[in-house]
Amino acid sequence: MKLASYLVDGQSHYGVIQPNGDVIDLSTKIGQQYASLLQLIQKNGFEAARAVVASATQADRSEANLQYLPLFVEPVTMHCIGLNYAAHAAEAGHKLPEFPRTFVKIPAAIVAHGELFEKPTLSPEYDFEGELAVVLNKTARNVSAADALSYVAGYTCFMDGSVRDYQFQRTLDQGKNFFRSSSIGPALVTPDEVGPLEKLAITTLVSGESMQHASFSTMIFSVAKLIEYMSSVTELRAGDVIATGTPEGVGFSRKPPRFLKSGDTVEVIIDRVGTLKNIVG
Repeated sequence: MKLASYLVDGQSHYGVIQPNGDVIDLSTKIGQQYASLLQLIQKNGFEAARAVVASATQADRSEANLQYLPLFVEPVTMHCIGLNYAAHAAEAGHKLPEFPRTFVKIPAAIVAHGELFEKPTLSPEYDFEGELAVVLNKTARNVSAADALSYVAGYTCFMDGSVRDYQFQRTLDQGKNFFRSSSIGPALVTPDEVGPLEKLAITTLVSGESMQHASFSTMIFSVAKLIEYMSSVTELRAGDVIATGTPEGVGFSRKPPRFLKSGDTVEVIIDRVGTLKNIVG
């Protein structure tokens, strides 16, 4: 299934997006049991959602008309991974990491698919990073890599907006958490529709120009290894997100550097997952 949260007449809804673009609104059909997409995941309501889709005789709305929300209405913890592709580590001047490098993204930094990014006024070094994000489906603590994929609710696209001078000269968390600098979505796609990640790739376009392209088979730490590692450090909860890192081709490593400007369009395209698109405001 392809699940998304969106606004209808100013109220938050969620539903299933069909392959033809039709949207089956789950809020009006099973909302008493599962008031939001996050609650659907937390209460393992996927079979109830599939039953609604199977019995639906007509669409409630069209994907083309959705005003997306950033995956969930409620805040969740977003764990981000740095330096998870060898070529990106090299372009950033780092040796290969022996363990995942992590930081946290706060909700105020994130917008939905189709919303404007807010270009920072404090820095000209606003950079792009296209990534695959993984959403957990249940509490995970000390999970083995062998069992880790059973903890995955689905996958989505992520744009990790990074303000490089603040990141490198001040702190990582400051550079990664400027207001409305990152995005997630448009939808959560369940693993049965995505299939094996190692056969898929990610592409990042900036104003139509291809900047990043890599196969997920080139990750240093696989999704399973990331879940194993993060769940050894802390308790992961249903709805929590792990952003799996960006490949090579980011703006600061280019000669000359290519930082984002007002009016730029950023698209993160992931095979079988979707396209996340935002404009720099």
